[in-house]
Amino acid sequence: DSFGRTQERVEMVHKVLAPIKPTGGAIGIATIVAFAGAAACTQFLTLNMPFGGALPHTVTNPEWAKATAELRKTSWEREGAPDRPVGLDPMKSPK
Repeated sequence: DSFGRTQERVEMVHKVLAPIKPTGGAIGIATIVAFAGAAACTQFLTLNMPFGGALPHTVTNPEWAKATAELRKTSWEREGAPDRPVGLDPMKSPK
């Protein structure tokens, strides 16, 4: 029956995992390995784009970045906060 086979598998897993003790060092190493694996996957997906697509022009066009930085410098300041001015809309130049 399937329950007996399932029980046998559970016992086999317990025999294999029984000697492994979750010490602080093992948990730390596992955490580092997990983050490294996630970083590797992210880099692969970002650089190779295996699912297609393209980077938007806002990332690839250096002129756009310069124009945005200039608009942020010249944006309107919020009234009522003279000690810490905040731009209302950095994408819209003041009139």
